Amino acid sequence: MPDQSQGTPALHPAVPQVSRRTVLRGASVLGVGAGFGLTPLLAACGVADDGSEKSGGGSGKGGTLTLAIDSTSAVNDPAFYTTLGDWMAVDCICRGLTFISFESNEPTPDLAKSWKISDDQLTYTFTLRDGVKFHDGTTLSSADVLATLNRQFDPENKTLPKGASRPLASLGNNVASLTAEDDLTVKLVLKAPDRTVLAQLSDIGGRVISKAALDKYGSGIGKHLVGTGPFKFASATSGQSITLEAFDDFRLGRPPIDRLVLRQVQDPSAIVSSLLSGDVSATQFTPYSAVEQLKSDPSVTVHDTKEGFDAILMIDARRVPELKVRKAINLAIDRKAIVQQAFFGVGSEPDGYAIPPAQNGYDTGLADLSTKNLAQAKKLLKEAGAVGRELGLMAASDSWHPKAAQIVKQNLEDAGFKVKTTSVDPASYFSRLSDGKDDYHDLMIWERNSYVPDPNNMVGSMANPAGLYGSTITGLDTLDGVDTMAEDLLEAKNLPVGKKRTAAYSKIQRRWAEEYMVIAMLACSTNLVVSGADVKGINTAALGNHRCFMEKASV
Repeated sequence: MPDQSQGTPALHPAVPQVSRRTVLRGASVLGVGAGFGLTPLLAACGVADDGSEKSGGGSGKGGTLTLAIDSTSAVNDPAFYTTLGDWMAVDCICRGLTFISFESNEPTPDLAKSWKISDDQLTYTFTLRDGVKFHDGTTLSSADVLATLNRQFDPENKTLPKGASRPLASLGNNVASLTAEDDLTVKLVLKAPDRTVLAQLSDIGGRVISKAALDKYGSGIGKHLVGTGPFKFASATSGQSITLEAFDDFRLGRPPIDRLVLRQVQDPSAIVSSLLSGDVSATQFTPYSAVEQLKSDPSVTVHDTKEGFDAILMIDARRVPELKVRKAINLAIDRKAIVQQAFFGVGSEPDGYAIPPAQNGYDTGLADLSTKNLAQAKKLLKEAGAVGRELGLMAASDSWHPKAAQIVKQNLEDAGFKVKTTSVDPASYFSRLSDGKDDYHDLMIWERNSYVPDPNNMVGSMANPAGLYGSTITGLDTLDGVDTMAEDLLEAKNLPVGKKRTAAYSKIQRRWAEEYMVIAMLACSTNLVVSGADVKGINTAALGNHRCFMEKASV
């Protein structure tokens, strides 16, 4: 679920994916953030591969591709999180300065054909592509980039709708200046180094909007979004669908399909039947319970995507103050049962603690942090004098959450706890997580998805005592010695991708778990991508992370 602590939607952030996904409507900070360590080459300079131009060119086959989405409010604005479906539309309508395909985790040039980074890592100079067209016929220039980013950085910007989540807000807090050197050159100067900048600019919040459209529509831009992407906005009806049309002048070539329809389908059985009938071409909102049925049907393809999100149990240290008790909770959990019964085998036990297999920094040397040991759990509980302690456990009422809650409840009762549970409508879940006085705030089942595949978005968001997870939800900030966690996280995210960076994040995670244990990992999984057997060219790796790149798709 998108949670964005980077300036992402904050418990918002990744959804969700109404459902765990709708929860994010009120909190664009809980699950999709952006943090990214770059290779030395990218950290020095980004250069476009000119040979890749037009590589997405359409074949002219035409037709309509229909995606099932969680929901739509018919507002498509990079600065305003409403639903995952709406942000999927933004992904198709607009492009950013940089791009992460999810087939690779590295940022590559997009609307910026190249960039240079100063030796002190403070100044980013972007050279824009010449002649890129917006859907309204205007031509990309530095003025569009400044108008787009400034509305993310400035909470008082007049083009922002009320309640805007501004995914790039945290990046903006570190920006000393943003200027146009000329029509095709943009200079971004930071207050402090941040190697995640290029990755953050690939996030949905970094999608560039036509300045002419912003000037015309202002805060209503979400109903008239104009970008340079492969599809242009055609129409939208709240609670029903969004229709996009192929853009003939897309810089990588016209998409093969004529139309892309994002249709709201919330009932799990309807999603399955629509896939089998062909009424829906593809979706990442497939219920896990249908995986075996769909795998056996030749009319659809169940895609194998890497596990990119964490299923987690958040522990409020203000309600469960003894470390031994929090560790007992962690040791009691049967992850194998959760993977098999809640995710129907679509996932794995969290061997890398908070970093899932799809992301840089995944380290199986952390597997012991998520190992069941019921005897040790009972021993710790007895030593803490907490046998029979009553705990409240809350979970959303959709997807994998109820079954996971049932398993965790039984696990904890086997260890010697008494557990009361509540199942919460997804639309109300965020407000419950945000209320530390809630009767069930002891333990909370949640998930963290990532719109940017990097450990800073996972560990950096959840282990930061000043962030939403570390303060409002888990009370990590109330525990002794956590003041240095933020410093360690800052140092880790500014290391180049490689062994040293992985080791830094592993050290942080081990300390986070062993000294505090406010988040117990339940599983790693992926959003289950299924398409019709005749659907080709979908970037399934991106769709499994709720990113929508359909420029090569055909039906």
